[in-house]
Formats: sequence, structure tokens, C-alpha cells
Amino acid sequence: MISIALEILFHDKLRLVITVVSLGFAIVMIIYDIGMFYGVTQDSVTLVDRAQAQLWVSKKEEARLNGPSVVPASTLNRARRLSGVLQACPLDYGMGNLKIGDTRQVTIVGIDPNCPLFQPWDITTGDAAALRRRDAIIVDDLALRGLNQAQVGTTVELNGRDLHLVAITRNNKSFSYPFVYVNLQTFASLGGEFGTYSFVAMQLEPGADQAGIAQSLAHAGSDLAVTSEEDFRQATILALIAQGVGMIFVVVGVGVLVGMLIITLTMYTATMERLRDFAILKALGATRWRIWRIVLEQALAETGVGFMLGLAASLGLNVFVESLSGIRGRYPLPAIMAALGVMLALAILGSLISIRKANSVNPVMVFRA
Repeated sequence: MISIALEILFHDKLRLVITVVSLGFAIVMIIYDIGMFYGVTQDSVTLVDRAQAQLWVSKKEEARLNGPSVVPASTLNRARRLSGVLQACPLDYGMGNLKIGDTRQVTIVGIDPNCPLFQPWDITTGDAAALRRRDAIIVDDLALRGLNQAQVGTTVELNGRDLHLVAITRNNKSFSYPFVYVNLQTFASLGGEFGTYSFVAMQLEPGADQAGIAQSLAHAGSDLAVTSEEDFRQATILALIAQGVGMIFVVVGVGVLVGMLIITLTMYTATMERLRDFAILKALGATRWRIWRIVLEQALAETGVGFMLGLAASLGLNVFVESLSGIRGRYPLPAIMAALGVMLALAILGSLISIRKANSVNPVMVFRA
């Protein structure tokens, strides 16, 4: 049996649709913006997360993935000799221009094909083992969109050098630029420096003295920094925010605040527009607490429907934006549930503000024109 609260809602279907759509729009602003924030920050540290290395060696004051770091090869050799180090792998990292028909900006990742910490993932076609060749390159499909002629075996140009495409990946990218992989020697020939790397990442044995290993390596060179995975990760994200990309986070903050305001005002207005209905209920003998319950039930019902509508629209918008730009949002279940909790709290707040008016309404207004 439908409750009185829902009967009142469905009595004026147009008003209900307007309220739900308004809530859905506000929820899109909140959920999509939060998803974009989470997606951009997570994609900027993809390599760090996948490496699962407890320590990162970089140039001092450049302990972040997007910094101009230079680490001598001797540091890698020293790291591999230390007790407690399970694996130590070099990584070269920089920006470049990939030319296949037209020129596209990419992130160049130089790796040792034999080192397991840094390897391409989600390979759709081709063989990653072929990266051992000096003329080989692996390209993410984002860099190949709209290029029907791009396939394994194609010759592409990276920073002015011809390379053979040996494999194609999917979702190998930073927050906006796709990854292309070359081996360390090829990276050096593209503008790097032989005998140096951008970073050295270390995976430690269980129970190893992380602080002692970090101190030993830091003493090996006064211009080196040895950073924990979490600190390296946070520094990368903070550097991203400090750059021009930081405007994204300003937009996110404004969008969330505006969405919260819309939800609160929408629920306040929706309750105020039903004052005549509450007057009828009071004329029929409804108590103050009965009015409270009806208002809150309506708020929860409208917000629930609006949330589902907004969530579906956010996910659809995310797919559309990613197909155009490659920038994607991420929507982990805990974040979605937290957003739902915030939406309900705001809806209840907006309703509570107007409940006092609803409870003080004069039943006489029922007889007014």
C-alpha cells in the first residue's frame, strides 16, 4: 500500500519530475566531479601503483614521477647488492611526440624488458618480449585512435626516430597522455643520457630494514633522494595539482559546492510548494510528528530516485568524455556510497529547514483560493 507521503508526491507528477531531474542534475555535478578528481589523481600514479616498490630513488628535490630526475647507473648496481633488496629496476620517464600520420604527444616510458616491476599491461595484440630490440616500440591504443593504418609491424616515428610497432596496449596512460614503451637503450638514444636513469625503484624482501636501506643509498650520493612509495606517490599528485592541471581541482570543488547548494534548495522549495497538502493533513488531524515523517519520507524517496538518475548520467558522461579525450573518472563503491550519504544528509537538511513552516501552517489555507 502506498504511503500518504508517496501519494502526495505522485499527485503532482510534473512537480515530482522537475524535483527529481533537478536533484539528478545536482548529483551529476557532485559525483562526476568527484569521479574526475579521483580518476585524474589515480591515473597520474599508475606506474607507481603497479610497480609495488617500497622505495624510489630520484634526484634530490625531484622525488616525483613528473620531475626532471637523473640517477646514475652506479646507484642501480649498489641497490641490487644491498641485503634485503628483492628487486631493483630502472625507469626512464619523459614526454615525446609520436608521429603516425599526424603528431601526437605521448609519455615515453623506458624500461628493462627483463625487470618485472615495470612492464606493459593489457596487451591487446603483439608481443612485449620484442621490446628487447633497439628499434621496437609498444604503443597504447589511445595514441592510435582514428588511425586505421596503425597495427603491429607499422613503422612509427618517435622524436624523429623510426621505430617498429611490436605491440599495442589498452589503458596504459597517465591522466591524459598515453604511454609508449621503449627499452632503456632506445630511450637514451631519443634524447636521454647513457649511463643514467630517471628513477630506480626497489622492491624489498619481507621484514627488510627499509629505513636502513634508504639511508645506505642516500649516503651513496649527496644529490640523491630515497623516498617511500607513499611519499613518492603523494609528491607526484601534489606536483600535478601545483601545475596548470590544478585548475581541474578548482572546477571540481566549485562543482561539488554548487551541487550541494542545489540539492538543499531543491528540497526546501519542494517542501514549501506542498504547504497546502500539509494544511489539509493538519485539518484532518495529523500531528506534528506525522508531518515530520511525511516530509522526511518524501525527501528520501526523491533523493533516492534522483541519485540513481544522476549516477547513471555520470557514468554515461564519463564514457563519452573518455571516448573523446582519454580522460576518465573513477567511481569506487566506497566513494559512491559516501556521496549517497552526503546527498541524503543535504536533502534532509533542506527539508528540515522548511519543516518548521510546514508544521506551523494554518489549516484555514485549505479554503483559500
